[in-house]
Amino acid sequence: MTEFSESSGASANVFRPYAEPVGRNSGALADLNPLDGLRRLNTSDVESLRVPVSLDMRSLADIELSMDELDTTQAALELAKFAGFRFLTTLVANPFNVAQTLLQVQHLPLAVREERTPASDGTPDPDDPAYYEYLRARHTGRTTRVVRATTDHSGYVDGRPGYELGALDSGKLSVVRKLIGHPTEGALSVFKGAFTQWTYDMLHLLLQPTLEGALNEALGVYDGSGDAVTGALTLVASVLAVGWALSPLELVRTRLVVQAASPIHRKYRGVIHTLRTVAREEGGLRSLYFSPFHLIPTLVKHTLDAVFRGLGANAINVITNVDAYEHPNMFACCELLWRTLSAVVMLPIDTVRTRLQAQPRYTQKEVEFRTCVPLARPYTGMANCLWRVVAEEGRGVKQMREKASNVGHYGLRGLYPGLSVQVMANFLVFGLGFIGADDDSAF
Repeated sequence: MTEFSESSGASANVFRPYAEPVGRNSGALADLNPLDGLRRLNTSDVESLRVPVSLDMRSLADIELSMDELDTTQAALELAKFAGFRFLTTLVANPFNVAQTLLQVQHLPLAVREERTPASDGTPDPDDPAYYEYLRARHTGRTTRVVRATTDHSGYVDGRPGYELGALDSGKLSVVRKLIGHPTEGALSVFKGAFTQWTYDMLHLLLQPTLEGALNEALGVYDGSGDAVTGALTLVASVLAVGWALSPLELVRTRLVVQAASPIHRKYRGVIHTLRTVAREEGGLRSLYFSPFHLIPTLVKHTLDAVFRGLGANAINVITNVDAYEHPNMFACCELLWRTLSAVVMLPIDTVRTRLQAQPRYTQKEVEFRTCVPLARPYTGMANCLWRVVAEEGRGVKQMREKASNVGHYGLRGLYPGLSVQVMANFLVFGLGFIGADDDSAF
């Protein structure tokens, strides 16, 4: 058994008989145990140790700031790419949009289209002022050279100005070809209003989802306190508000497309110039925003547009109780019917609104607005425009009886320019959807 001295026994721990006292070789033990050194540090030493930590936090903040700048730069690049791609697609589709607008605004009464008579080489028409010169020459026995009106390739009297296109057919491709081949229009005319349309599309894509999200957040749609009806109302309200706010751009685009492209007869020279000229001649922006002449068609058009474009899936589910996941083929057929119904309802409203936008409402006129297609006499409002299109550009009762046509043909030609193209496009999308579904099922 090992014996201990009194001093060692007195100071030693009975459970640790070989342990040295605290005061003995404390420096060596401290070197072996770094925690003892930390325990002996004073407050200033601890504060000195915090400096690198604060430096690390600042460097982390710098890293986060650089990451935010990188995210902002990346988002700006993505937005620029999207804007460029959108501009290219606008340029590609713009010739057909120009053709659609010209077909909508041209005034071509049925009497001019179906009952005009060829110009003869002999006696002038009684409505022609030269007819009275012809009668006076016959009465006196003198021969007088009668000045005849120019005729087109079909032999019909052509009294239109040189900057104006002839009667446009219903096909958009024929309208584009006629624009390109016209001496005062040319190939660049098919891109009229492209920048204005692109500006409108980009602003609408940025503002409408932002406003809809703000309304949904305020009404509690995101946190579950709102219902589906509230979400539908916020969608319609956001589309309506943004469409109304951007409606002057739609009017500018219509005026730029309809006006003659000849530098001699051109009235408007761009987006800003058109806005300034319209505001100066037609009662300011207040007239564009709050006049019933423009306000009522804008509200009707954008409200129905929001319903047909944004609420189609919900309407199909509520009306037919067809689920897109359980019955995809039936749902696709319902979508085709919904798009066709949208074209039938929206096209007359858009035609009437486009005609009203193409018609200046002067309070003071500086330069005459010359158009590349003939326009109708000034309309007084949406209802007047709708009735006159039906009465002036459709079949009369006598003509319907002679041609054994039903009342469905009465005026529909003027209200539905380009309807067949839209219906064909709907069927094309429907067929491509079925092809894509078959490809997915093959895998």
